Amino acid sequence: MNPILPYALSAIVERELVPFSTAAVRDAADHLSLDYRARENIRHTLSPIERAAYLGVRFPSTFAVAETVWHEISRILPTCGIRSVLDAGAGPGTASLASAVHVRGAKYTLLERDAGWRSLALSLAQACGLEADFAAGSIEHSAPFPAHDAVVASYALNEIASSHLTRIVDALWRGTGKVLVIIEPGTPHGFEVIRAVRERALAIGAHAAAPCTHDLACPMSREDWCHRPVRVQRSALHRSLKRAELSYEDEKFSYVVLTRDPPIRSNAGRIVRKPIRAKGHVHLDLCQDGGLHRLTLSRKQGAMFKAARSAAWGEIWPPYSDDA
Repeated sequence: MNPILPYALSAIVERELVPFSTAAVRDAADHLSLDYRARENIRHTLSPIERAAYLGVRFPSTFAVAETVWHEISRILPTCGIRSVLDAGAGPGTASLASAVHVRGAKYTLLERDAGWRSLALSLAQACGLEADFAAGSIEHSAPFPAHDAVVASYALNEIASSHLTRIVDALWRGTGKVLVIIEPGTPHGFEVIRAVRERALAIGAHAAAPCTHDLACPMSREDWCHRPVRVQRSALHRSLKRAELSYEDEKFSYVVLTRDPPIRSNAGRIVRKPIRAKGHVHLDLCQDGGLHRLTLSRKQGAMFKAARSAAWGEIWPPYSDDA
């Protein structure tokens, strides 16, 4: 799947960019990116041009990531049971907006310290048909969190000091009725945050539902970290702001979905690296039953070989019935 930013949202993004020149937006985006990658001077309150730059440059990609994760959630639990969602560290509410196709009729609370996002986040929510309230506060200092069926923190915990992470995970889990979702950049540091969250949540009673197919210790490491890509279709505006020529980009991310109730398990694994397609063979690297192993399929295996030829990094193997 290649998620595309809905027209109603892209129209608001374009509206927010109108007051600024392309050069000014590019400069603001460059500065934000450099500070974020260096993990120095990370802005908790953005200026109007910085918010516009974020929307134009990063929002399409983070939306695609969140929509991919919600798609995965919809396959492993009945999202019709999700009646309330807390988006902690919401920014413009990206993780909530991306759930619109998969979660119907829920009420959303967008928790965010930057008041500048308030009116914009609520406009975006309205454009997606979401019933949302904006709550002022930071993810570090707002515990205890009010109870919600689903709690999501997207690109938020990597900015937290590691010494505070256990306390915050405990608080997020206490506020979770059904499912806790954490999304981070697909970098070694992003994965380490995800792994730490997973370990703590399992220790206090959670179950790892995705991408994990087990509750055993994670077999991956900082040197060989768990992440996956999603292909993002770039609009002409997106390409211009990023000085890009290709009509797409591959955004890599790490995530974990944690549930109160044990998920339904099958004898499945997760494809954790790009499949290797050789003449007459496909090699799939799987995380399964707490370990990593390579599965090789040949033409002799008929339908399974055909499925493996179209299998993608990050997918379940054997594939879901709707993928086969």
